[in-house]
Amino acid sequence: MKTKSQLFSNDILIIGYGAQAKAWALNLRDSKREVTIGLREASSSASLVKEMGFPTLTLSKDNISSYQNLIILTPDDQHSSILRSISSMFSEDQNIFYAHGFSVTYEKLNELYPKQNHILLAPKAIASEVRYAYETKGPLTAASSVEHASSAQSQQSLKQLAKDLGINVGPLEVSFKDETYGDLFSEQSILCSLIPYGAKASFDKLKEKGISEDMAYIECWHEVKLIADAMLKFGPVEFFKLISPNALMGGEKARKQIFSSNLLKTYDNLYSDIESGKFFHDTKDFDFQKLKSDVIKEWSNHPLQDLYNKLGTKLRPR
Repeated sequence: MKTKSQLFSNDILIIGYGAQAKAWALNLRDSKREVTIGLREASSSASLVKEMGFPTLTLSKDNISSYQNLIILTPDDQHSSILRSISSMFSEDQNIFYAHGFSVTYEKLNELYPKQNHILLAPKAIASEVRYAYETKGPLTAASSVEHASSAQSQQSLKQLAKDLGINVGPLEVSFKDETYGDLFSEQSILCSLIPYGAKASFDKLKEKGISEDMAYIECWHEVKLIADAMLKFGPVEFFKLISPNALMGGEKARKQIFSSNLLKTYDNLYSDIESGKFFHDTKDFDFQKLKSDVIKEWSNHPLQDLYNKLGTKLRPR
């Protein structure tokens, strides 16, 4: 392992080349950072990386010790095995950046590799928005933490990387735990549950009652964005001043029925699973690919997808 006196000769090594990694790589390259992509041997992404013009290295063969900043953008459940496979090549005081606090929070990677700086930089946007915000200079924020970094330069490294990535609001200084718990809970409580499946159930009910599919699509899927945009633009107080009397009365009537003690108990259970580590342990025996295939099949066979193909692409922003 190289010492603190070692001068790093390379800037950034992004490990993985999924959607977030592509956005990060393009943004950082456009900010004049030197970016290399680290891939596993025989990776299916190799040809795409080459097409995009990024230099590559093979994690199992090539030395990574000269890179000052390692950015690990593979799925969370792969972080531990990847870091273990390259740990013999670590240099002291290397920065390891994470876009989510999950693996550090639950697997204590900072304790396994205490001579490296473990830094959180978690953009609060999907990959396409990370890229779009950069290209348009639109607002983009992130959660950040240097709580598991000992180097005096860690904060400056974080600030510079955030700026070059396109983070222009914040980043928000939080703990790895807060980012992890907040992210996992919000995905379960509203973002990937109530919103899409509530829209689907509402659409199905309107269709069952004889409302035209086109109208049901507009009301239950398309208008989700219009409402979300208004919430973000005006804030809670002005949002509720803005909506119509019918919308206000109807929303409050439904709130009393939907947000019952049963739902709040469900929220308690969801958070308890995150806090106790049960959610993390459940992922260990989880067939993600099968679930993803089943979910995509369900949505592919639902009328909402056909209506999105018919209407949504015309109404889609940008």
